[in-house]
Amino acid sequence: MISTLAEVGRPTALVIHGTAEVLDLLTRWFEASRLDVVSAMTAYRAQAALEGDRPIDVVIAPWDPTHPIGGEVYRWVLAHRPDLRNRFVFIAEEVTPEFDTIVGGRCLAIPLQEIEEVVRVASAIVRRVRTPPHGIPIIRDRDRPTLLIVDDDPPLLEAMARHLFDEGYTVTQMESGNQAIDLLERREFDTIVCDWHMHDGSGADVYRWLVKHKPQLAARVVFLSEADGDDAGSVAPGRPMFRKGQDAEALLTILREIVELVRAG
Repeated sequence: MISTLAEVGRPTALVIHGTAEVLDLLTRWFEASRLDVVSAMTAYRAQAALEGDRPIDVVIAPWDPTHPIGGEVYRWVLAHRPDLRNRFVFIAEEVTPEFDTIVGGRCLAIPLQEIEEVVRVASAIVRRVRTPPHGIPIIRDRDRPTLLIVDDDPPLLEAMARHLFDEGYTVTQMESGNQAIDLLERREFDTIVCDWHMHDGSGADVYRWLVKHKPQLAARVVFLSEADGDDAGSVAPGRPMFRKGQDAEALLTILREIVELVRAG
């Protein structure tokens, strides 16, 4: 099975705005679109909702010189909930100069006058969050080796998960090193494929945590990198590292060898 972000129940939109009239307008539009709505007029209340137990499928927030609250919440998400960084729709007449730098093309900014477009984009995000990767059967097979893949590039992560699923693995995906560490506290995997460079917890961070807390898993890690010359070096001596998009067969060979050792022993 490939773990996805799909949740049960009606999807939930977190709607943020510091103006009560606008917040009420947005709430009514999204409720009419059959979403449950959690509303927040301050960054503090928005962060509390994002830290809560209720899954948030999409976030609608303003980000312009008059209403900077959306930018404040988004910076918090980058630091604390990076898995949500591509679930935002921003409302803006004109974006601040820092918008593109911070958002990095992950989200759109749409004027409030185009509220139907805001709803359409938000609904598309919900469908993406709720839909398993196309064509991948969701099955449980105890004979399949379990594999955790960690990468903060969602399209690449999904593509690699598909490929490794097709190669016979039960795949779990995580979008940051810190997310992976949280999961590894509760679960073990036959093998782990981890990006070396990530914004929220690097491959080196994951490996150091394993050595300290679950040393039996440290020998199951394979690293990926986009840069020539990267080496696990003194952090993870002897652990293999592969360039993304290259040496696919060599990567599969190493993974098979790791699984054989784990299951033999």
